Amino acid sequence: MVFAADSATSFDAGGATDGNGDPIQQVYRYGNKLFQLHREYPIMAMTAGLGNFGQASIAMLAKQFRQMIGSKGTSPLGVDYTMQDVVGLAHQFFLKEEFKKVVDPSGAVFELWIGGYSSGEMYPELWRLAVFNGIVQEPTQAAEKDEVGIYCGGQRDPILRLLQGFGWKLEHVLQEHGVTPEKFPKLYESVRPALMLPLASPVMPIQDAIDLTEFLADMTKKVFRFRAVPEYVSGDIDVATVTKYENFRWIKRKHYYPPALNQQVIHV
Repeated sequence: MVFAADSATSFDAGGATDGNGDPIQQVYRYGNKLFQLHREYPIMAMTAGLGNFGQASIAMLAKQFRQMIGSKGTSPLGVDYTMQDVVGLAHQFFLKEEFKKVVDPSGAVFELWIGGYSSGEMYPELWRLAVFNGIVQEPTQAAEKDEVGIYCGGQRDPILRLLQGFGWKLEHVLQEHGVTPEKFPKLYESVRPALMLPLASPVMPIQDAIDLTEFLADMTKKVFRFRAVPEYVSGDIDVATVTKYENFRWIKRKHYYPPALNQQVIHV
C-alpha cells in the first residue's frame, strides 16, 4: 500500500469573515498530511480537507492518537488487533471528541484515510473517515483485503478525469439535461467501465506503485498551479508505504530542519 500527499493545508479562522462577509481561510504550503499511526504495526494515515480542529493541527492530533494506541498509551492495540479496531478508535478520537472543537462546523469538509494490515492478515485494508458539510459520517471501508485499485480524496477531479475519462461534474451536467439513471440505466452502468484507464495491477512491484502514486499526486498539484483558483494542492509531495514485512517506510518526506544536524530525531 502506497500513500502520497501534497503539503497544502487549509485552516479556518474560527468562523471569522472578511470585509465582504466571506469566511477567512488560509492555505499553507508546508502542512504534514501523511502519518505513521503506530510504531510497531503496519498502519498509516493520510488527511485531506480541514487542517485543524480548533487550535490543534491534524498533524499534532495524529501524533497524539499514535501515542494513545501505542504500547504505553491509554488505549493500546493488542497483538490480535484488527484494522476495524483502529478505525473505531480513530473515529472516536478525531470525529466524536476533537471535531467538536471546530467553532463553525457547518460547512466543514474533512477526510482521514487509514490503511494497513490487521494482525496476521496477508493483505491490507483501506478505510475512510469523513465529515461532509459539517456532518460526521460513519466509517467506510474503501477497499477490501483482496481489492487492488487507485483511491483518492480531497481535490479528486484531475485524477478522476485521467482514470475514468470524466470528472465529478459530469453526472450533474447529464441530469440537468434530463439524462438520469432512471431513464438511461445502461448508460450509467457502462460509461465508467468503458472509459476506465487501468493503471494499477496486483503484480506491479512496489517501486512502480510508488512511482504511479507520486505521478498522480504531482499531476494534481500541477493542475492547480495553472488553474485560476487557490492552490489547494501545492508544496512538497510526501510518500510512504506500508507492507506486511517491512512495516511503515518513508519514501519521500520534507523536513523543517536539516536532517544532517538532527540525526537522532525520533518524533517523526
